[in-house]
Amino acid sequence: MKSAASAGRLAALLGFVEDTSGQTWRAWAKRAAAWSAPALFSALETYTFTRDMPAPPVLWRVLAAQMPAWYVWLPLTPWLTRLVVHEPLSPPRPRSVLVHLAACLGVGALFAAVYAVTTAGFMPMPGRDAAWAARWLRAWWGWLPMMGMAYATVLAVASATRASQRARDSERQAAALAVQLAESRLLALQTQLQPHFLFNTLNAIVVLVRERETEEAARMLVLLSDLLRQLLQQGATQEVPLRDEVAVLSRYLELQQLRFADRLRVEWAVEPDALEARVPHLVLQPLAENALRHGIGMRSAAGVLRISARRCGDALELTVSDDGPGLPRDFDLEAAQGIGLSNTRARLSQLYGEAGQLRVANAEGQGTVATVLLPWRSMPDTARVAHG
Repeated sequence: MKSAASAGRLAALLGFVEDTSGQTWRAWAKRAAAWSAPALFSALETYTFTRDMPAPPVLWRVLAAQMPAWYVWLPLTPWLTRLVVHEPLSPPRPRSVLVHLAACLGVGALFAAVYAVTTAGFMPMPGRDAAWAARWLRAWWGWLPMMGMAYATVLAVASATRASQRARDSERQAAALAVQLAESRLLALQTQLQPHFLFNTLNAIVVLVRERETEEAARMLVLLSDLLRQLLQQGATQEVPLRDEVAVLSRYLELQQLRFADRLRVEWAVEPDALEARVPHLVLQPLAENALRHGIGMRSAAGVLRISARRCGDALELTVSDDGPGLPRDFDLEAAQGIGLSNTRARLSQLYGEAGQLRVANAEGQGTVATVLLPWRSMPDTARVAHG
C-alpha cells in the first residue's frame, strides 16, 4: 500500500492522474515543475563545464539554451500515459516494443530540434557546423541516452500508476460487494423475523376464535393491523431509534397481554437518554417472544416481563427478563437453533462485529435474562425528524 501511495503521489506530480476538478492548469503546473528539475540540472551542468572556456557564457544564456528543450515532455507526458494503456510492455510483445522504440526516437528527435534552435540562438559555438540539420543530428545523437532514460522513467511511473489504479479499483469493487452481501444477509434475516412473528400472532388469534373469545380476537386483529403498518413503514431499515423499537414492542406486548389475560405483567425501565440511541430494527421483539414462550408461558401463575435500556459508557445495554423456570442445564447459546436467538446473534454480528453481543443467562433468584450490548450511537437529527 505504501508503494502504491508513493506511485500515486509521483503520478500526480507528473500529471499522469486525470484532473477531475476541471482546473487543468494545476496539472500543467505540476508537470512543468517536475520537468524543470532535469532541465535546471542540465543547464547548471553545462554552465559549470563552460566556465573554463576563453569566453564563458552568462548563466541566463545557458538556461535559455538548455531548458526549453526539456519542456517538450509537458504535452507528451499524458500522451505517453495513454500509450502505455494501449500498448503495454508487460507482457512484452514485438508490436509494443517497436511502438515504444519509435516513440522514444520521436521524442528524442523533437527534443533535439528545440535544442538545436535554442543553443544556436543563445550559445553559438565557434567552429561548429552552422547548418541546422547538422546541429539537430548532433544533438539527437548526443542526447539519445538521456532521452532513453527519461522515456523509461515516464513508462515506469505510468505503468506503476496504472497498476495502482487497478488495485484501488479492485479494492473498491471488493468493498462494494462486501457491503452488498452484508446488506442482503441483514435483509434476509429481518424478513425472516416478520413472517415468524406474524404466524405466531395469527395462531394466537385462531385460538381465541376457537374459544369464542371474539372481542379479544377482534382487538388483537386491530392491534396486529397497527403493528404491521408500523413494520411496513420501517421497510428495509436496519437501524431505528430505540423510541420506535419500544413503540413496536409495546404494541406487540399489548397483543400478548390479550392472549395471556391476567397472567402477564410488563415492567419498563428505559432511560430517557437511551430512547434516541440507534438499535437494530426488531431486536427486542424476538427476545420478548422467547421470554413469553419459555418463561411466562411455562408458569401456571402470573408472571412478569421486564424490559430495560440504559447507557453503559460507550455501549447501550438492552435487557429482557422474565421470572419463569429459567434455562435448562444443557442450554448452549452457540448451539441455539430457534429463529429468535440465532437470528438476533447473526444480525448483531453483521451490523457491529464483535461489538454487538447477545448473552442469555439465568436471572438472580428465578427466571431468565437476555442482554444485548451495542455500541452507543445516537440517531442524527434528520433521522429523528423522519422517524418522529
